[in-house]
Amino acid sequence: NPPWRDEFCPKRTLTRAEAAAMLSRALDLPPSPVDAFTDDDGLSLEADINALAAAGITRGCSPTTFCPTRRLTRAEMAAFTARALALAFVDADTFSDDDGHRHERDIERLAAAGITRGCSPTTFCPDQAMPREQAAAFLYRALG
Repeated sequence: NPPWRDEFCPKRTLTRAEAAAMLSRALDLPPSPVDAFTDDDGLSLEADINALAAAGITRGCSPTTFCPTRRLTRAEMAAFTARALALAFVDADTFSDDDGHRHERDIERLAAAGITRGCSPTTFCPDQAMPREQAAAFLYRALG
């Protein structure tokens, strides 16, 4: 077992697979019989990844791959969370550092819903790695 298995490790960066597990379990998503991606076969979190794909929360990092071991960015967590909650699209520009980012609309959806406050009052830090504690805060605000 990895040394962190029974610990939360708040500062440790989430992988995409771990984020899938957090969301799948927090939302109590039903299992999916569909194997959505080719690069997660045999992983312990494959069922969570497939549940996220079946729910339309993830599209993977390509049409056939999920990139489960890659670090999760704050922007990717915003996209997962916004899709999971089917948040309304908004016409806003809350943060100065996400302009033109592929997940800008999802980031704005989270800001409008009060789920994120950014990494500063004017920035979101979309490409920074997502620590477990920040992902937990997103989910707490989203589901609380």
